[in-house]
Amino acid sequence: MSADPIVVGVDGSPGASRAVDWALSWAAAVGAPVRLIASEAVPPGLTQTSPEHGSKAKAALDAELARLRDGGVDVDVQGEPQVNHPVTALLAASQEAAAIVVGTRGAGAFQGSVIGSISGAVAASAHCPTVVIPPSAPETYDATGPIVVGFDGSEPAVGAARLAIAAAAAERRDVRLVQAETGVTSPEEPLTEVVDELRAGHPDVSVELVTIQGSAVEALTGESRDGAFVVVASQGHRGVPGFLLGSTTRALVQEAQAPVIVLTARSEKPWPTATS
Repeated sequence: MSADPIVVGVDGSPGASRAVDWALSWAAAVGAPVRLIASEAVPPGLTQTSPEHGSKAKAALDAELARLRDGGVDVDVQGEPQVNHPVTALLAASQEAAAIVVGTRGAGAFQGSVIGSISGAVAASAHCPTVVIPPSAPETYDATGPIVVGFDGSEPAVGAARLAIAAAAAERRDVRLVQAETGVTSPEEPLTEVVDELRAGHPDVSVELVTIQGSAVEALTGESRDGAFVVVASQGHRGVPGFLLGSTTRALVQEAQAPVIVLTARSEKPWPTATS
């Protein structure tokens, strides 16, 4: 059970409602409370707020809470409207959250279309793991599927793999480390040696290294079809607020068939599991 809440950004959009529904199913499985945050930025040039400011955020939150009440949700859910920039609000909440869950904007029917600027900035900068729910991801948490990890032998990727393997050990899952082989670059050391070291930490977990020809987006999207999560380590500037995700991650969170967990140097703590 996790005492820290799973925080979900709410803005009245269908993507945000999908993120809420998925987060609730996850929270029910891991025993975590859920905190919904709807935030509305102060208009430019104003130095103080008026009672009207924040009304849109409150309306979006009230509508979401009413929808959940109609559905008879059996999870501890709290809602909080704020007069603040949404990125600032969610990043502040991430300091004490077990995880942040966000939806995508869905910016067009072509590969590489960017996720919403708010979701992208939060995922690139959060102090905890950020779970992005792609348009084609399942509507509820998968309690049994393998954890897929983007893996290239780099320090961030190895750190992401360690967190994934620890989560798999807690939930009796398998882990699939996916290396994309483009023929242009190769790891500095054989990945099999790195993987053997990772396996040694949790010998009870099945850890498979899969090498797939093609781009990282293609490889991870293909493997996401039967995965519970896809885990990627952001290569950004150590979580500088407002720094957008790299092109690979931005494309992945649109194309993946499973929720994508994004980890930055700030978000090195584990995400909640059924036994945490």
